Amino acid sequence: MTVYDCLDCGKTYTAQPAFCRCGDRQFRSRETSGRGRVYSCTTLYAAAEAFEKDLPFQIAIVVLDGGGRLTARIAGAPVAVGAEVLLREQRDGVYFFAAV
Repeated sequence: MTVYDCLDCGKTYTAQPAFCRCGDRQFRSRETSGRGRVYSCTTLYAAAEAFEKDLPFQIAIVVLDGGGRLTARIAGAPVAVGAEVLLREQRDGVYFFAAV
């Protein structure tokens, strides 16, 4: 999984921004393992029409081992806060993680 580090302040982003919060516009991309830990999670029982067929499903905020955070869907068995997860795939701009 690719992350982007600001060359000025070192903040890590999971998607390349046009500029950093510090104002710099230069970034270095690097690959990470796709491993992380669940920071927060919830199960959705209602969703926008486009996602109703997938209900219920779990989403989580994942803190990546290589730096950065992102919101992701959990594939497979539900996870709890603190669980180790691994990126399984990215589909239509959505990251899917599963328990390690």
